[in-house]
Amino acid sequence: MVHEEDFFLERWVAYWRRFLPDDAIYVLNHGGNADVARIAAGCNVIRLPYDRLKKSVNQRRWQILSLHASALTGFYHWVACNDVDELVVLDPEVSTDLVGYLMDISARDKVPPALTCFAIEMVHNVKSETERLRPGEPILGPRRCYRLNSNYAKPCLISRPTEYKAGGHGANHRQITIDPHLYNFHLRFIDFDYCMSRFQRSLDRRLSGKTEEERQKMQKAGWGWASVEGTFRALSQRAPVAETIDHPEFRKAMIEKAISRPPFTLMGGGRPPEIYRLPERFNGVF
Repeated sequence: MVHEEDFFLERWVAYWRRFLPDDAIYVLNHGGNADVARIAAGCNVIRLPYDRLKKSVNQRRWQILSLHASALTGFYHWVACNDVDELVVLDPEVSTDLVGYLMDISARDKVPPALTCFAIEMVHNVKSETERLRPGEPILGPRRCYRLNSNYAKPCLISRPTEYKAGGHGANHRQITIDPHLYNFHLRFIDFDYCMSRFQRSLDRRLSGKTEEERQKMQKAGWGWASVEGTFRALSQRAPVAETIDHPEFRKAMIEKAISRPPFTLMGGGRPPEIYRLPERFNGVF
């Protein structure tokens, strides 16, 4: 479900078209944006009205996504439900056939209600990753630095009806299945200049029409420019401490420190400060 995200939507559509026909790709066009319709032309594009009151938008958005994705499980073995700046990736060391990998899981005697994909939050290192991202060219390779963030270890592949927590960060399944080879790549911090301008546009949109008192309150609550700018700027300066994607201790902590917010379960583990570098085998995956 997307409003105005050309940079990410172009890459999201191109990525899924490598694995699926257009009739298996769904884009909920929030507000009927003409560029969204153009980029996703040929896919199932469903136009939804844009609520200018912006009351509990994220909660209602994920209620819509929960219902839509759940309905699709009546027709498909697996449904991937993500934000437009997230991509589900299979470790290329295992296979390049994501659909085949998931179909093998569907053939098991017991099929999990959802698969949680390990979170890889990409972070543009402005000192070492100086190559510009170009349309139609791979992101991974020019960008390889990332951090661990359990918020984005999401149960984003579902095989049966599911209710998601706002943001998709958790679901109403007690059974947690973290697949050892599937990753959820979060691209919020993939390019410093683009993402800084994106955050500013988002902030301006959120603060539009607010009184000065309301603006101050929202910024103190974490939506403020200083919070976003400071976090990304600090992360973008950190050098990677290792080249790996394994993280066995963090995977263990995600389960052992799982957060229960009935009816939802979220992954634990938090956001360690270290930055890592992806192994070279991921270059060109998207």
